[in-house]
Amino acid sequence: MGTNAMRLVAAVGATALILGACASPPRGNSGGRVPLGDSTRAEEGSRMVTTQELSEFRDESAVRFAEDILDLDEFKEFRSTIVFGDIVNKTGLVPTSDFEAFRNGLRDKLFNSKELRKKVRWVEGRARWEELRKKELGNSNDLLQEGSANGDRSLNPQYTYFLNGEMIRVSRGGDAMQMYSLTFNLMRASDSELVINKTFESKRILK
Repeated sequence: MGTNAMRLVAAVGATALILGACASPPRGNSGGRVPLGDSTRAEEGSRMVTTQELSEFRDESAVRFAEDILDLDEFKEFRSTIVFGDIVNKTGLVPTSDFEAFRNGLRDKLFNSKELRKKVRWVEGRARWEELRKKELGNSNDLLQEGSANGDRSLNPQYTYFLNGEMIRVSRGGDAMQMYSLTFNLMRASDSELVINKTFESKRILK
């Protein structure tokens, strides 16, 4: 093979390598992603509660609160309704976006509890509950008091409960110690009686 031919082959090969490199996406790293259970350096250097701690607190509170609901006699005889109200952020430190994620995750955990789903009908907001009552029970006072014709009492105010709550924070030593308290209250619609008023707490020490 002559010199010119060899140069041509080499040039074609180099071009192919360049084109191949352009066609293939670069093999990078994980893009900065880390396991959800890991605390990052940015979190460890912040006075705010870590996302891992928020997730753990959310999951533990949801499990324990579900157990408290199932322990109530009111939920053993008939299927009842729980109307999601609001959980208010009074920590003065947890950002709104972080708290929204916490609150939404908490609702998901409660809603997807298999044991609770057997005993509880979940409704999003009081307006939706009122709408369902009119649609399913009509305008009959007897039906509104006793339940529908098929025996479903879940929209009866005596078997309906409004769920609300709040989360607050107590700190000491310039936030070196922080305690988060999440309080749930479950109120019966028929007489506004609190059937559950429960607080769950989580304490942390900044490193």
